[in-house]
Amino acid sequence: MNKRANFFKFLGMLFGIGFVCLIFSPVFSTENNKGLIGMSLPASFRAFSDDSPWNTPIPEAPEIDRYSSKMIKNLKDTAEIIKGDTVKWTMPLFVIDSNACPWISIESVKGELYFTVDPHGKGIAKNIPMPEGVWPDPEQDAHMILVDPKVGTVWEFSQAYRDRHGTWTASIIDIWDLNGTGCRRPFNGSRWWRSGANGGGTPLIGGLIRPEEIEAGEIRHALLCATPINRKSEHYRGAVELCAPASRSDGYGYGAKYIPEGARIQLDPNLNLDSLELCEGSKTVARAMQKYGMIVGDNARTFKIYFQNLGPDGGPWENYDHFKDLQNIPVEAFRILKCNTVTIKKARRKAMGTRYEE
Repeated sequence: MNKRANFFKFLGMLFGIGFVCLIFSPVFSTENNKGLIGMSLPASFRAFSDDSPWNTPIPEAPEIDRYSSKMIKNLKDTAEIIKGDTVKWTMPLFVIDSNACPWISIESVKGELYFTVDPHGKGIAKNIPMPEGVWPDPEQDAHMILVDPKVGTVWEFSQAYRDRHGTWTASIIDIWDLNGTGCRRPFNGSRWWRSGANGGGTPLIGGLIRPEEIEAGEIRHALLCATPINRKSEHYRGAVELCAPASRSDGYGYGAKYIPEGARIQLDPNLNLDSLELCEGSKTVARAMQKYGMIVGDNARTFKIYFQNLGPDGGPWENYDHFKDLQNIPVEAFRILKCNTVTIKKARRKAMGTRYEE
């Protein structure tokens, strides 16, 4: 009897395990994450071509903007310090195999998208690869980046949201060629105001800081940054101004003391970083600020740069105390490099000599 009872008990256990696996198999099935590779790229990875503005080192004696001191003083007065965002108000980046992903259509909640993404003006981006397991930044901007290095393409999103039925929406969906220059002609084409997933119409991936770069001790590109109250125009009610590689602007400040979007901010290359009590990770960031600078891509409440969002606990960013020591870098040690500001009128005359991705 004991053997028979144990036999039936064993069968019951098998049935129970099988039942649990049947119920929860969708959660653990690899089919759900089909096409999702992970969140890591090699330290050597660099978005866009070598001659891209994102990847070009600043020359030894660059021209400084004539209003640089005025803009930096205003930046110091409004932001006080520079900081880095690691777990919110930044961007998660997911590496995908787009050929293995489900391909979906995503509707813009704003009703319009950039003409290369939505050529028919329907407000719908078609054929977007979207694996299970990806998620946007938790804050209002809800940015998200999907990158497929094998096909050389990056898909970027603003205000991305997935409802309980699995339907994705976003305010902006944009697509960039990783082999291109990472910039577009300012105010170009129909619906130019929908270019890029940030206020300056720049790619997000070009200036995002990844953990592999910090671990390698070298960042080989300019950083994406945001500053408070960016310039709309030097003159009250004047034409909207920007600098390449920005393609549009959401600046709203009138006057020369405000920084135009697309401007490049450089940390004084003669500044002794060892005097600032920075951790090694923050020194790596500061060296990139000196060599490549930072490109203004958005308005923010603070002066900040963007680290890859690796989850709510910050993952490896915890090892660097989330780069809080960046505030030791004095804001007055930065300078604004000269750029030929562009307005819609100038852009349409094709007055700039930069090569653009169309």
